[in-house]
Amino acid sequence: MMQAHLIVATALAAACRLAAQTPPSDPPRNMGGMAGMHHAVAATATRTALEEIDRVAKDLADLATPGAAAGAGYHPALGWIPTMGVHWVDSDRMIKLVQTDRLNPSQLMFSRIAGKDSLVGAAYAYYTSSHDSAPPTLFDGRPAWHDHPDLAPPGMNLVMLHVWFVPSPDGPFAGTNPNLPFWALGLAVPDAHRMHDPAFSMRVRRAALALAEVADTTSIFPNLESQPRVRPVLAARRDSIRAIIPLFRAADRTKNHEQWDGAAARAAAQWDAIYAAYLASARTPTVRQQLERYVSMLLGQHHE
Repeated sequence: MMQAHLIVATALAAACRLAAQTPPSDPPRNMGGMAGMHHAVAATATRTALEEIDRVAKDLADLATPGAAAGAGYHPALGWIPTMGVHWVDSDRMIKLVQTDRLNPSQLMFSRIAGKDSLVGAAYAYYTSSHDSAPPTLFDGRPAWHDHPDLAPPGMNLVMLHVWFVPSPDGPFAGTNPNLPFWALGLAVPDAHRMHDPAFSMRVRRAALALAEVADTTSIFPNLESQPRVRPVLAARRDSIRAIIPLFRAADRTKNHEQWDGAAARAAAQWDAIYAAYLASARTPTVRQQLERYVSMLLGQHHE
């Protein structure tokens, strides 16, 4: 029922093989100056690693539109994942294990920023047997790859590394980036320094998923929308979320942190209600567990 979104990593390589071969029309050029902005939060990366990331971002500048990515052999797999963007995958690069070359990532990550489909990062992925205790060292400091043992074929493991070219509150190697839904709606992102406060951070992440519900209504569980327990909740809650967006913009204009926090809290509460409806729609404990694990991943609570 929801495998296309729940089995994210496994479907990436297969989905790209089924993607349409006609490249999409080029959207406006990528937002200038995005490369290097990850320096704002660099707690999880060394200076050398940041320089290496900048090198990758500059090397991939010619692939900064979906049209250019398609021309280079990448194809979109699944859709927009709210805190990851759209994975554009080159299955040949995955099969040939070119993840050992950081200038040849197997995946490009796009997300909408200021109305443009922008290259926000790259990902490296490969299949291996069981747990890979020694993944490739692509960047200085040996950033942690994350495992998807239950998202790979039986007896295999999918190992991935995300690299963000845009600011991420969890650093440039984080599995998820809660800034993406804010950018998708043209909003300023949360204060990165305040994201070190666990309570503030989780409230922002829940608010981000609420914003994702209106930025792209097909982004989380589109196949649950028609269910009687979900449809009326989504309609009402999404209207409420749209009404909160101007509050974020007003708080950004006036630099009113209290007003911004209030908007974030209201958005987070809307997400809580939507999430409760999604969980109530689960017909079996297994499906409910899948929903919980997927949302937990989107929130950055774990990535496996």
